[in-house]
Amino acid sequence: MLQVFKAYSIETIHVSLFFVQDLKLGHYLKIPPRASFMVQSISSILCVTCHIVVKEWMFDTVPDICEPDQPDRLTCPINRVLYSASVVWYVTY
Repeated sequence: MLQVFKAYSIETIHVSLFFVQDLKLGHYLKIPPRASFMVQSISSILCVTCHIVVKEWMFDTVPDICEPDQPDRLTCPINRVLYSASVVWYVTY
């Protein structure tokens, strides 16, 4: 459960930082805040939908995805890093 919370919190922090950077850039370019927020919100929803569709498609069509000996080198290294960090967290907890 802690690993899921960690994954969601890290991803939320990264996305929110990019969101704030884009709003700040819009402010410097004198784009109205409501328009900038609306465009960012719509693009976030489209991006999430696109990522889900592409990931589901890849998991359905690519054989042996996230395996160390996968021929196309789709080995999912971030999952191993997150797993190792979680193991260290549990050991020290």
